[in-house]
Amino acid sequence: MTTARDIIKSALRKIQVLGKGASLDSDEAQDGLEALNDMLAIWSAEGNLIFTETIETFSLNSSIVYTIGSGGDFDTTRPNYISAVYVTQGEVDYILQSIDGQQYASIIDKEDGSFPRRYYYNAGFPLASIYLDAQPTSVSSITIHSFKPLALFSDLDTVFAMPPEYKAALVYNLAIWLAPEYEKPVPKEVVNLASKSKGAVITQNTRNENFVSSLSDVPSRRGQTGNVYNGFFN
Repeated sequence: MTTARDIIKSALRKIQVLGKGASLDSDEAQDGLEALNDMLAIWSAEGNLIFTETIETFSLNSSIVYTIGSGGDFDTTRPNYISAVYVTQGEVDYILQSIDGQQYASIIDKEDGSFPRRYYYNAGFPLASIYLDAQPTSVSSITIHSFKPLALFSDLDTVFAMPPEYKAALVYNLAIWLAPEYEKPVPKEVVNLASKSKGAVITQNTRNENFVSSLSDVPSRRGQTGNVYNGFFN
């Protein structure tokens, strides 16, 4: 099984810092782990390197504001961004429209009504917040489609647990990240393979993505589709 240590060693070999079969010393190992996790954090921020969309359902109460993140009202990993949201009333799902902070602020009476139609996502840190435009007293739950940050390596022996195409992308791009630390030039073939492997990951993720937020309608009752804005049709 490939671990973070293996990825770091392979990256250092690509820039001729480490010889074949040589071991990492403790400083090299920790510096490599920090660089690897920093790179993954940047990849998460870029967005198109996140390989899966997370779908989660949470219970609602009469509040119009819910924190989301570790320890929040919706206790889960804080999303980088949200692609779609819908609320459920009985057996029917109603998609909510995404609005920005300025649009949300312009809503005069946010507690008027019992059925939210719009939401505003404030990606605060460490807790983000979801603001609804009305008290959700007539709906029971909210389902959120989101993209979460790529999981970091907690230590050097953490096992690589990503789609297989990520391995080469991590190794060759980490080599570029580490080269300045050792004042090493990066071979042209390493640069080319870093670009090619990262590009292949992005292409694969783009091919797999199915953004629910791009749909005008969501499944509802059996045999029908629709949403709160255009009603239902067979």
